[in-house]
Amino acid sequence: MVALVGVVAGFYFWDRFNGGLTSSPGGCSASSSSCTDPASISSHIYNSYRLQIVKSCITASGTVDRVIDEVDGDIHLRLNLDQAYSNLTNSGNQGYPQYGDLVVEIICVNTPSETDAIPACQNYTSQIPVPSAGQHITITGPYVLDSDHYNWAEIHPVYSLVIG
Repeated sequence: MVALVGVVAGFYFWDRFNGGLTSSPGGCSASSSSCTDPASISSHIYNSYRLQIVKSCITASGTVDRVIDEVDGDIHLRLNLDQAYSNLTNSGNQGYPQYGDLVVEIICVNTPSETDAIPACQNYTSQIPVPSAGQHITITGPYVLDSDHYNWAEIHPVYSLVIG
């Protein structure tokens, strides 16, 4: 009986984090042309070991609540997801500091002021547009959990971003 419960739970979580996200509106598979890592952006992630990849590439949309310049050179967006993507946040995204928003990271936008982050952005500056608070955006990139930050859900790094 315990084994049966374990198998059922395993299928539930596998479907939730693999099959379930690909069937979400706007979801994409890694084979989709819009789901490629342009300019090997992922190789410039600062402390990438902390990111657990849930889905190698997804697309989601919502309204930007906040734009935050980080000392590692990245821009954090707090994204209030459109209803179709509300399943992308988890308990780590609730409360301070995300207030239910999805974290979206555009990496290497600015020169890092944090010394140990400088090598990650060496020879790379993001060409992804940075939206303003209040703008509606559609973003594509890896869907990850950040183990350094309550395992909150993120799209990190952003591969593409469309404003409007």
